[in-house]
Amino acid sequence: MSRLEYMESFVAVVDAGSITAAADRLELTVAAVSKRLKMLESELGARLLTRNTRQLALTDAGHYYYQHCHEILEEVARVDQQLLAMQGKLSGVLRINMPMTYGKMRLTGLLIRFLQYHPEIHLTAHLDDAYIDAASGDYDVVIRIGRLEDSRLVARKLENAYLLPVASPGYMAAHGMPQSPEELSQHQCLHYTNVSHREGWLFHDAEGKEIRVQVRGQFCANNGEVLKQAAVANMGIALLPDFEVQEELLRGELVAVLPKYSASAVSVYAVYPTRQFLPEKTRALVEFLIHELQVR
Repeated sequence: MSRLEYMESFVAVVDAGSITAAADRLELTVAAVSKRLKMLESELGARLLTRNTRQLALTDAGHYYYQHCHEILEEVARVDQQLLAMQGKLSGVLRINMPMTYGKMRLTGLLIRFLQYHPEIHLTAHLDDAYIDAASGDYDVVIRIGRLEDSRLVARKLENAYLLPVASPGYMAAHGMPQSPEELSQHQCLHYTNVSHREGWLFHDAEGKEIRVQVRGQFCANNGEVLKQAAVANMGIALLPDFEVQEELLRGELVAVLPKYSASAVSVYAVYPTRQFLPEKTRALVEFLIHELQVR
């Protein structure tokens, strides 16, 4: 068995936090991973990990070895992927995390096409509206919508999503069409809870003047599709990305509110941890998404 396999197992144990979790990630038995660690420590003549019933902890030697193992394994992977790319082939596992609605409506078809171009890549997509720490290493790429604050990350802009205030014709017939953003305070507004209420809804008039209004309503949710369904059901006015409501607008299930004003746009980013050597498969996926989304 090669030293690289020992190193891979050691890094997996440290990253996963346990031998059991590392074995699952490596698709090996717990006994096999434990044996690799023992063999590695025996060959090095140094204890890398201290073990007790609750957790594993790195020794000083383990900290040093982990840092350099990580760099070596990344470089080996980069060289392998570059060679495959030179032959028009990419392979390996990719893990992407993306917001639920955006992932379903904007990215699923593109990810399928990417895999058709690269049949040796195995992609796991996790759809979740909760905040994900992109620096954790659990995902190769995390899709984020809105402001970015973590300087440890590399962010590549995919596109802008333009927000539209919409409501059902039934709601408009019952409550009237607001003529200015300020009048939204008199309406039921369906708020997206992953954005703070304090931020309110931002609009611009024809001259570009900024108008920020505080909204309230009977129903809030952390998922855009849920808010869209509520809007269609005459529950109130929702502020949703344009891509999410296009079909409902065409079918007449929703109508645009405040057409003389423009709501804010939010940027969509592909985010990944800062790395000296970015795997070619990750780079290829990000570049593909940028190209496909920005030429539409």
